[in-house]
Amino acid sequence: MGDKGQKHIYFDLMGKKYDFITDESEDVVNEILENIKENVENIYARMNNPDIVHILLLLLLNEHLEKLELKNGLKELIDKVSNVSHNK
Repeated sequence: MGDKGQKHIYFDLMGKKYDFITDESEDVVNEILENIKENVENIYARMNNPDIVHILLLLLLNEHLEKLELKNGLKELIDKVSNVSHNK
């Protein structure tokens, strides 16, 4: 997965402390965590006092939707390219 050995990551989100162990590079982890923090804060600002689990579930659902849309879009693109190359 990541680089070298495992490391403990500490993360503060909406006043709650979280920690986990990963072997991903610190740069990758920090980028992901900052993105999550920004998304959580944006959602929190738009909703009426939601709990963190609700926000994180919403983010998880959105991530899976984006992943599915990307997968389907890539499949369509591959199909189009395949059709073009076969019609030569």
